[in-house]
Amino acid sequence: MAPYVPTPIRIVRKMLELADAGAEDVVYDLGCGDGRILLTAVEEFDVKRAVGYELSPSMCESVHRKVESRGLRGRVEVVNGNFFLADLSPASIITLYLTTSGNSKLKPKFEKELRGGARVVSHDFPVQGWKTLKQGNPHHHPFGSHRIFLYRIPDAYKTKLRALRSPGAQSRWRRFIEDFLSSEGGS
Repeated sequence: MAPYVPTPIRIVRKMLELADAGAEDVVYDLGCGDGRILLTAVEEFDVKRAVGYELSPSMCESVHRKVESRGLRGRVEVVNGNFFLADLSPASIITLYLTTSGNSKLKPKFEKELRGGARVVSHDFPVQGWKTLKQGNPHHHPFGSHRIFLYRIPDAYKTKLRALRSPGAQSRWRRFIEDFLSSEGGS
Protein backbone atom coordinates (compact mmCIF):
# COMPACT_ATOMS: atom_id res chain seq x y z
CA MET A 1 0.00 0.00 0.00
CA ALA A 2 2.89 2.37 0.75
CA PRO A 3 6.63 2.20 1.38
CA TYR A 4 7.82 2.31 4.98
CA VAL A 5 8.38 5.93 5.96
CA PRO A 6 8.17 6.54 9.71
CA THR A 7 5.88 9.31 10.92
CA PRO A 8 7.89 11.84 12.96
CA ILE A 9 7.09 11.48 16.67
CA ARG A 10 5.81 15.08 16.92
CA ILE A 11 3.29 14.25 14.17
CA VAL A 12 2.34 10.99 15.95
CA ARG A 13 1.56 12.99 19.08
CA LYS A 14 -0.42 15.59 17.12
CA MET A 15 -2.44 12.88 15.32
CA LEU A 16 -3.41 11.29 18.64
CA GLU A 17 -4.11 14.68 20.22
CA LEU A 18 -6.38 15.75 17.34
CA ALA A 19 -8.23 12.41 17.58
CA ASP A 20 -8.69 13.12 21.29
CA ALA A 21 -7.17 9.74 22.20
CA GLY A 22 -7.82 8.65 25.77
CA ALA A 23 -8.44 5.89 28.24
CA GLU A 24 -11.53 4.45 26.53
CA ASP A 25 -9.98 4.27 23.05
CA VAL A 26 -8.73 1.33 21.04
CA VAL A 27 -6.22 2.50 18.42
CA TYR A 28 -5.55 0.52 15.24
CA ASP A 29 -2.51 1.52 13.16
CA LEU A 30 -2.67 0.12 9.63
CA GLY A 31 0.90 -0.36 8.48
CA CYS A 32 2.38 0.13 11.96
CA GLY A 33 6.06 -0.04 10.95
CA ASP A 34 8.24 0.33 14.05
CA GLY A 35 5.23 0.62 16.36
CA ARG A 36 5.75 4.26 17.35
CA ILE A 37 2.04 5.13 17.11
CA LEU A 38 1.04 2.08 19.15
CA LEU A 39 3.59 2.72 21.88
CA THR A 40 2.88 6.47 22.05
CA ALA A 41 -0.87 5.85 22.22
CA VAL A 42 -0.50 3.51 25.20
CA GLU A 43 2.36 5.20 27.05
CA GLU A 44 1.49 8.88 26.56
CA PHE A 45 -2.27 8.89 25.88
CA ASP A 46 -3.16 5.92 28.12
CA VAL A 47 -5.44 4.32 25.53
CA LYS A 48 -7.05 1.04 26.56
CA ARG A 49 -5.41 -0.94 23.77
CA ALA A 50 -3.39 -0.47 20.57
CA VAL A 51 -3.31 -2.92 17.66
CA GLY A 52 -1.01 -2.66 14.66
CA TYR A 53 -1.00 -4.47 11.34
CA GLU A 54 2.28 -4.84 9.50
CA LEU A 55 3.34 -7.02 6.57
CA SER A 56 7.06 -7.08 7.40
CA PRO A 57 7.93 -9.96 9.76
CA SER A 58 11.15 -8.24 10.87
CA MET A 59 9.30 -5.02 11.77
CA CYS A 60 6.73 -7.06 13.72
CA GLU A 61 9.45 -8.86 15.63
CA SER A 62 11.11 -5.54 16.48
CA VAL A 63 7.82 -4.15 17.82
CA HIS A 64 7.20 -7.35 19.81
CA ARG A 65 10.60 -6.87 21.51
CA LYS A 66 9.76 -3.25 22.39
CA VAL A 67 6.37 -4.27 23.76
CA GLU A 68 7.95 -6.96 25.95
CA SER A 69 10.79 -4.75 27.19
CA ARG A 70 8.32 -1.99 28.18
CA GLY A 71 5.92 -4.39 29.88
CA LEU A 72 3.05 -3.60 27.53
CA ARG A 73 1.93 -7.12 26.64
CA GLY A 74 -1.86 -7.20 26.77
CA ARG A 75 -2.17 -3.54 25.81
CA VAL A 76 -0.20 -3.51 22.55
CA GLU A 77 -0.70 -6.18 19.89
CA VAL A 78 1.08 -6.43 16.55
CA VAL A 79 -0.32 -8.63 13.80
CA ASN A 80 1.92 -9.74 10.96
CA GLY A 81 -0.82 -9.68 8.36
CA ASN A 82 -2.94 -7.91 5.80
CA PHE A 83 -5.16 -5.22 7.32
CA PHE A 84 -7.71 -5.71 4.52
CA LEU A 85 -8.50 -9.04 6.18
CA ALA A 86 -8.68 -7.60 9.71
CA ASP A 87 -11.84 -6.95 11.69
CA LEU A 88 -11.61 -3.22 12.37
CA SER A 89 -14.87 -2.99 14.34
CA PRO A 90 -13.19 -2.80 17.80
CA ALA A 91 -11.26 0.35 16.78
CA SER A 92 -12.32 3.76 18.01
CA ILE A 93 -9.32 5.40 16.30
CA ILE A 94 -7.64 4.32 13.06
CA THR A 95 -4.27 5.85 12.13
CA LEU A 96 -2.88 5.80 8.60
CA TYR A 97 0.20 6.86 6.68
CA LEU A 98 -0.66 5.30 3.35
CA THR A 99 -1.20 6.86 -0.07
CA THR A 100 -4.38 8.53 -1.28
CA SER A 101 -5.14 5.46 -3.41
CA GLY A 102 -4.48 3.17 -0.41
CA ASN A 103 -6.86 5.24 1.71
CA SER A 104 -9.48 5.06 -1.05
CA LYS A 105 -9.24 1.28 -1.16
CA LEU A 106 -9.96 1.18 2.58
CA LYS A 107 -13.01 3.49 2.46
CA PRO A 108 -15.62 0.72 1.93
CA LYS A 109 -14.07 -1.30 4.76
CA PHE A 110 -14.17 1.68 7.11
CA GLU A 111 -17.75 2.52 6.15
CA LYS A 112 -18.86 -1.06 6.74
CA GLU A 113 -16.90 -1.94 9.90
CA LEU A 114 -16.27 1.18 11.99
CA ARG A 115 -18.89 2.17 14.52
CA GLY A 116 -20.33 5.63 14.93
CA GLY A 117 -17.95 8.06 16.62
CA ALA A 118 -14.77 6.28 15.46
CA ARG A 119 -12.07 8.60 14.18
CA VAL A 120 -9.80 8.07 11.19
CA VAL A 121 -6.57 10.09 11.25
CA SER A 122 -4.42 10.14 8.13
CA HIS A 123 -0.92 11.57 7.90
CA ASP A 124 -0.36 13.57 4.68
CA PHE A 125 -2.95 11.81 2.48
CA PRO A 126 -6.72 12.43 2.44
CA VAL A 127 -9.54 9.95 2.15
CA GLN A 128 -10.99 11.17 -1.15
CA GLY A 129 -14.70 11.99 -1.04
CA TRP A 130 -14.84 12.23 2.76
CA LYS A 131 -15.40 15.44 4.72
CA THR A 132 -12.84 16.24 7.42
CA LEU A 133 -13.76 17.52 10.86
CA LYS A 134 -11.72 20.67 10.25
CA GLN A 135 -13.91 23.57 9.18
CA GLY A 136 -12.74 26.05 6.55
CA ASN A 137 -9.70 25.94 4.34
CA PRO A 138 -7.43 24.12 4.26
CA HIS A 139 -9.43 21.00 5.16
CA HIS A 140 -6.43 19.48 6.90
CA HIS A 141 -4.35 20.45 9.93
CA PRO A 142 -0.97 21.74 8.67
CA PHE A 143 2.18 21.10 10.74
CA GLY A 144 5.26 22.34 8.92
CA SER A 145 5.45 20.31 5.72
CA HIS A 146 3.02 17.70 7.12
CA ARG A 147 -0.77 17.52 6.86
CA ILE A 148 -3.15 15.66 9.16
CA PHE A 149 -6.64 14.72 7.99
CA LEU A 150 -9.17 13.90 10.72
CA TYR A 151 -12.52 12.23 10.02
CA ARG A 152 -15.37 11.04 12.26
CA ILE A 153 -17.56 8.07 11.34
CA PRO A 154 -20.21 8.32 9.86
CA ASP A 155 -20.16 12.13 9.47
CA ALA A 156 -17.26 11.94 7.01
CA TYR A 157 -19.33 10.19 4.37
CA LYS A 158 -23.00 9.77 5.31
CA THR A 159 -24.53 12.54 3.19
CA LYS A 160 -22.33 11.86 0.19
CA LEU A 161 -22.80 8.10 0.48
CA ARG A 162 -26.54 8.39 -0.15
CA ALA A 163 -26.20 11.09 -2.78
CA LEU A 164 -23.38 9.67 -4.86
CA ARG A 165 -23.40 5.90 -4.55
CA SER A 166 -25.98 3.93 -6.39
CA PRO A 167 -26.50 0.27 -5.43
CA GLY A 168 -24.79 -0.69 -8.72
CA ALA A 169 -21.71 1.39 -7.91
CA GLN A 170 -21.49 -0.13 -4.42
CA SER A 171 -21.74 -3.62 -5.88
CA ARG A 172 -18.98 -2.91 -8.43
CA TRP A 173 -16.69 -1.57 -5.66
CA ARG A 174 -17.29 -4.64 -3.48
CA ARG A 175 -16.41 -6.91 -6.42
CA PHE A 176 -13.23 -4.88 -7.01
CA ILE A 177 -12.12 -5.32 -3.38
CA GLU A 178 -12.97 -9.04 -3.41
CA ASP A 179 -10.98 -9.46 -6.65
CA PHE A 180 -8.05 -7.53 -5.14
CA LEU A 181 -8.04 -9.64 -2.00
CA SER A 182 -8.26 -12.92 -3.91
CA SER A 183 -5.37 -11.84 -6.21
CA GLU A 184 -3.29 -11.09 -3.10
CA GLY A 185 -3.78 -14.68 -2.01
CA GLY A 186 -5.46 -13.64 1.23
CA SER A 187 -2.26 -12.33 2.76
